[in-house]
Amino acid sequence: MTNVLAAAIIAVALVAAAHALVTTVRDRAMGLPHLIVLGVLEVLLVAQVVVGFVKIAGDEGPESPATFIGYMLGALLVPLAGAGWGVLERSRYGPGVIVVACLAVAVMVVRMRQIWDGTGV
Repeated sequence: MTNVLAAAIIAVALVAAAHALVTTVRDRAMGLPHLIVLGVLEVLLVAQVVVGFVKIAGDEGPESPATFIGYMLGALLVPLAGAGWGVLERSRYGPGVIVVACLAVAVMVVRMRQIWDGTGV
C-alpha cells in the first residue's frame, strides 16, 4: 500500500461525498457527475487492490494479511453498491447514499493504512 495512492483515494472520496452532500441539501437526484466521480474512485480502488496484492505476494505488508484483504475487497464493492442504489433512488436520498458510501470508503482506507503499518491490528 502506498501513501500517495491512499491519500488520493481519501481525497477523491471526500470530494465526492461533499459534492453528493450539496446535491442532497439542494433536494436533487443523482446525476452523471456523481457516476463519473464514483468511477474515478473505483479506478483508484482497483489500482489499490493490484498494488496491495503485488506487495503482499512480494512478502511486504501486514503480518496477517487476511483482514487487510477483506477491507481492500470490501472497499472495492462499496462505490459500486452506492452507485447502484443511488441510481435506483430518484429522490434526494440517492445522493445521500453516495455520501455514506464515499465516507465509508475513506474510513476503510484509513483503516487499511493502520493495518498495513501494524498500528491498528
